[in-house]
Amino acid sequence: MRIYKINLIPYGFMTAFPDSQTIFGAICWAIRELYGEEELEQLLDNFKEHENRFIVSSSFMDGLFKASIMNWAKLDEIIEIGNRVGVKGSQLAVRSKSLKKIEYFSEVLFRDYLKGEIGRLDLVEGIISQNDKYELNRNILHYRGEEIPSIDYYEENVRRNFINRLSGTTDEGQLFYYKRIYITPNSKLYFLMKTENINYFLPVFKYMSDTGIGGDKSVGANSFKVSFESEFKYEKYMEENILLSKYIPYYEEVYWDKSFYSIIMEQCMVESRHEFHGEDIVKIQVGYIGEGSKLVLKQYKDIYGRLPIVKEIGDKKIRQNGLAFFL
Repeated sequence: MRIYKINLIPYGFMTAFPDSQTIFGAICWAIRELYGEEELEQLLDNFKEHENRFIVSSSFMDGLFKASIMNWAKLDEIIEIGNRVGVKGSQLAVRSKSLKKIEYFSEVLFRDYLKGEIGRLDLVEGIISQNDKYELNRNILHYRGEEIPSIDYYEENVRRNFINRLSGTTDEGQLFYYKRIYITPNSKLYFLMKTENINYFLPVFKYMSDTGIGGDKSVGANSFKVSFESEFKYEKYMEENILLSKYIPYYEEVYWDKSFYSIIMEQCMVESRHEFHGEDIVKIQVGYIGEGSKLVLKQYKDIYGRLPIVKEIGDKKIRQNGLAFFL
């Protein structure tokens, strides 16, 4: 499958940065509305063999990639580097702890990282000595002097009435707060898609622009202009694979003892379309391997992970996207 970059430009505020399972769900709803429910069911029931199969990453700020999860250096390595570059004591502790704050790589650095050109201890020495090679700024690791995008965004908490999802009504006196996220003007998000038939999805992106991605669309949240940008090409020589989506693995897919990973537990809801009015739309709790995990895979194949059925409402089978997007 080829990889493509898809842009997301918010029309207003978000309640969260869309993750891979939210984007996957929005695409499935769009396929259902554009191409018919039968076609969607055929795709999901025969996903690995279907000509229109697809895998998506989570969304990130344009120009940034999720940093890999790893132990950059052992204590004795940090002490040895500190002695060599003349950084000791509390100053060494502060600078070495900053390695734990790395959340994103710049795109230029990420591409070099995939090619195996970022030496682990060389990077640690660069951060500790604050030399001219690397810089950690606002949790973004990048080359010193490199122009990087802003990740500034504004959050506010807004009070709303609690809605009983079974009755569709408000409960007296029940209030809750939810988050609104605004990114800076001229900023945008993106996600990556693997597919063999990108033309099939171009109308899907237009439909998603009209309907939104995620919950709370009725109050103006999570609306985006969704647009195809280009094919995404990269070089990779490292053995490990960087996960850019949430992943529900088959245990035998991964060398777990050689990998670094995080585990996330989530309990989501089915999108509350009119056909589910009055139904219990809360899914079972699902565990994922989180974005940024650095995994060594046992074999090459096009699709890793699962699409388990996590709920049934009437005759509808609700799946959870746990397909892995690796680079």
